[in-house]
Amino acid sequence: MANPKTVFTLNEVAEMLNVSAASIRNWVKLGYLETVGPQGISHDSLTAFKRDILGKEKLNKRANKSYKDSHNYEQLKQQILRELPRQTTSDDSLSQRYEAGLSQSYRNQEGIFYTPPEVVTCFFDYLPEDCSQFVFCDPCCGTGNFLIEAIQRGIKPSNIYGYEIDKTALAIARQRLAAFEGGQDVNLAVQDFLKLAAEPPQQQFDLILTNPPWGKKLPKAERDNWARTFAAGPSKDTSALFFFASLRVLRSSGYLGILVQEAFFNIASFERARQIALKQQIICLIDFGKPFKGLLTKAQGILLRRESPHGGDRLLSITSEGQHSLPQQAFSQNPKSIFNFTCSEQELRVIEHLFKQEYQTLVGSAQWGLGIVTGNNKKYCSSEIKEGYIPVYKGSDISKSGLKPPSCFIPKDFSHYQQVASLSLYQAPEKLIYKFIASELVFFHDTQQRFILNSANLLVLKEEFPLTSQQLVELLNSRLMSWLFQKLFRTHKVLRQDLESLPIFVSYFDRYKQFGEQEFLDFLCLREVSHGTYRVLEANQ
Repeated sequence: MANPKTVFTLNEVAEMLNVSAASIRNWVKLGYLETVGPQGISHDSLTAFKRDILGKEKLNKRANKSYKDSHNYEQLKQQILRELPRQTTSDDSLSQRYEAGLSQSYRNQEGIFYTPPEVVTCFFDYLPEDCSQFVFCDPCCGTGNFLIEAIQRGIKPSNIYGYEIDKTALAIARQRLAAFEGGQDVNLAVQDFLKLAAEPPQQQFDLILTNPPWGKKLPKAERDNWARTFAAGPSKDTSALFFFASLRVLRSSGYLGILVQEAFFNIASFERARQIALKQQIICLIDFGKPFKGLLTKAQGILLRRESPHGGDRLLSITSEGQHSLPQQAFSQNPKSIFNFTCSEQELRVIEHLFKQEYQTLVGSAQWGLGIVTGNNKKYCSSEIKEGYIPVYKGSDISKSGLKPPSCFIPKDFSHYQQVASLSLYQAPEKLIYKFIASELVFFHDTQQRFILNSANLLVLKEEFPLTSQQLVELLNSRLMSWLFQKLFRTHKVLRQDLESLPIFVSYFDRYKQFGEQEFLDFLCLREVSHGTYRVLEANQ
């Protein structure tokens, strides 16, 4: 019997490496880790994995990125702290050097992306002119950009609170604030704001502006605990948790502004956060583009007031193209309460009109499958057919006009691969395959039992669904449905949950046996004003 001290469970290894148990199972399947018994992983295997594989070999898992570029954080911290006494101004030069010294993996792990000054000022610009009597808080104050702007906007330093778990960042904030008269009176604390908000009695604030950590890698049990504490439902990303915690300590009629990733406004897991936001009076939604160096994710902001909304409330949508007024109620009517605030009011009206028509969805109407995940495309994929290999199609091979000849071939022994959907789905007489990485809908009706890589996915309709596979492909490939998908989800990934939210206008085929773009618009009482621009036809038209 193996010595218990030399064997770890899957969950223990997952916790040690701060990844999911699913990642550990995949790494076992690929031979990176050796098992002892049904659920054990040996100490020697884990040691060799950390020494020879982790952070070096491509594992096709985001979890591996945190090990790819390490740095001596302690050395960086000591260097910054030595320089602090020589800083006599409030500029952010030392803050920038500190952030630049952090490795990309460390920033991703901790969700550290300090707020650019122009983003900070934008939030303040849409507040009431006189907020000097407000009690202000930044729950994740970092090196103090929001705190300094609060002083410059006339808020009394003694009414300003900043919380931060990074002692070095807070030391920089304290030094910068010292350059202002009364700046030493700002209430700074090394404090986990989530714990502070969870424990009564809580300090209450009139104004909270913050840029919380996005996607900070917290243990699952801790995330679940915070989600229960703040009634966050499935919205468990740290950005959402700070949103709920901030509302808890915000006074009635107080203001909350928060900078978050684009997913906050359009991904299903944030639906609970959006529903709660819609119960407040939203002042503005702001698209900041990509303000963080080295981060491809778009940053967007929401500024709201803690008051019940009225039916006619409107909000400002602020984008690089300007700003315009939108009805807040329009987002409540979207599937999953999506905030598609980059749309014009006319576009929102078209979307509302479409969801008022009779339709079905694909929920419960299809079997879904992911394309094959080899775990190592470089190792398994060949550009030439070989003995024992089969053709496999990539997302780039799929177009609305057809399927390109295969340019990729893999061994037909599927036991090598990290993930393979049920063979019954691939071998179905009919299935739909579609691009996964795409900003529009691109589907193909497959009747030849083809295999696909994970840049494509598939679905097989159930027999009771009233449309044929060919009819559904024609509908989903239409210009209007691609337009609707883009305007609702604003994503470059075609997700099952989004496809299941789309309206499928089954009754169109009761009137028209073959699909036609113009007939489809006529059926829905729409007109295409120009390519990609639609409007609702009035009754007398």
